[in-house]
Amino acid sequence: MNPRHILALAHNTYRETVRDRIFYLVAVFGFVMLASTAVLSPLTVGAQAKIMTDVGLAAMVVFGLLVVVFVGSSMVRKEMEKGTIVTILAKPVGRREYLFGKFLGLNMTLTAMLAVMAILFAVMLLFAPGEFSPRFLSAVYLAFLELTLINAVAVFFSTCVSSVLAAVFTLGAFVVGHLSQALREFGRLQSGPLQERLADAVYYLVPNLEVFNVRGAVVHGDPVTAGHLMWATVYGVGWSLILLILAGGVFARKELR
Repeated sequence: MNPRHILALAHNTYRETVRDRIFYLVAVFGFVMLASTAVLSPLTVGAQAKIMTDVGLAAMVVFGLLVVVFVGSSMVRKEMEKGTIVTILAKPVGRREYLFGKFLGLNMTLTAMLAVMAILFAVMLLFAPGEFSPRFLSAVYLAFLELTLINAVAVFFSTCVSSVLAAVFTLGAFVVGHLSQALREFGRLQSGPLQERLADAVYYLVPNLEVFNVRGAVVHGDPVTAGHLMWATVYGVGWSLILLILAGGVFARKELR
């Protein structure tokens, strides 16, 4: 694969998402933070800071998820339906290069969004009765890894099914990914071996997104170890590469019109 082709596609994808006014979600994030400050103002100082921190970190993931679900799940299918993808691939651009470029471009958008939201989050904590801690950066970084993985899920489904189904399946993967550990434990409590095997299959076939969820620890002042950050990085990047390779294999065999 040619890195120049991938970077050019990534840059164009980033520009397209910006033109879609996707950054209006950042304004909504700022409004949510302002509203949470007003609602939580009657609470005690300690409780207000903890709840506001939890709301802010969770909102980053939710707004990032909205971008992936509504933009990532349709960006490949949209160009296939319009026929513009044929023009792009007529140039010396491979299909895998195209997918990696789209994936990287949306990741650039997510990076910019998270950076702006993190700045707004830090500013709001300065005005609220709380303080910004370096451990919050660990939560933001892990949120980025989680959204990167969900982005890869969206790219994979966008090569297999329609935009609507890709959005539904991507959202489903997000929900199941956070419940996979609980589903596995529930399956082991069942009397039949079939339920246990099905629960194990879900656990191993769907990424465990709880690996990236450290908001509870961060809110209560617990540190996020370097070992956990390293393991989460390897886990997120590994799953993303697997999904992109699978997506490339499916896309390479797809007939384009």
